[in-house]
Amino acid sequence: TAITSVRRPIVAMPSPPTPLPSLLDFEGLLSFYLAFHSDATNQAIHVAFIPAIAWSLLVGVSRIPGVPAALLLSYTAYYTYLNAPLGITWGATLGTGLFVSSVTFAQNEPASAKIALGVHVASWIAQFIGHGVFERRAPSLFTGFLHSFLAAPFFVFVECAFKLGMLPELHKRVRARADKIRSELDAARKKK
Repeated sequence: TAITSVRRPIVAMPSPPTPLPSLLDFEGLLSFYLAFHSDATNQAIHVAFIPAIAWSLLVGVSRIPGVPAALLLSYTAYYTYLNAPLGITWGATLGTGLFVSSVTFAQNEPASAKIALGVHVASWIAQFIGHGVFERRAPSLFTGFLHSFLAAPFFVFVECAFKLGMLPELHKRVRARADKIRSELDAARKKK
């Protein structure tokens, strides 16, 4: 028998009201991600904990020769393809910082795997608290897993640039597209 009455969660898992942006659409990816991250507290949580998730993953795979470097190079190449100046800057700053700190930590801390696992779990919990308590919207991960997985580290980097007043025209375009996506998500949620 089918269940006809289901208790509705605070944060419903949305289906995309519009097609997901191409994985090669820089502004589309930023807009998609920003549509799920409009609350300032949730953004701050992501700025702190997305790098922590990336760091803990790199610590976890650091015992496999070449994997951390391959991940850094892959993400940097992808971000550079999306936007050359920002991608190169991401790779030279945040990407390299995550790589060097995680590999160094893994090589010098005997309990690195356990510590990284704790950081990883705590960081994911913080992400879900940010969405459930502050954003009141399901994470973009549930709407576009690959989009979110690829865009998150770059989004927090670009969002910090926006907060510093950099790239105002790009920020204006991305925010306008994000507002439209958010409105469509809200309208779709109200229909349910």
